[in-house]
Amino acid sequence: MSVQHPLRQKRLFVMDWLIHPIRAVFFADEQAFNWIQKRLGLSNYQMAALVWVKGLIIGILLGWWLL
Repeated sequence: MSVQHPLRQKRLFVMDWLIHPIRAVFFADEQAFNWIQKRLGLSNYQMAALVWVKGLIIGILLGWWLL
């Protein structure tokens, strides 16, 4: 039986709950979207809404930055 080091546990937590969602939102990585869909139990329609909201937010931020 192996016990994980506390720093490894923290690193895994950071990867699971911070890195994957950030990659999904900003880089539109298909594997990250599939991970979010599976982890949160979202349907395909809910994932489509998430993509739409992501595009809206990025569009607003780009519009604000360019003006």
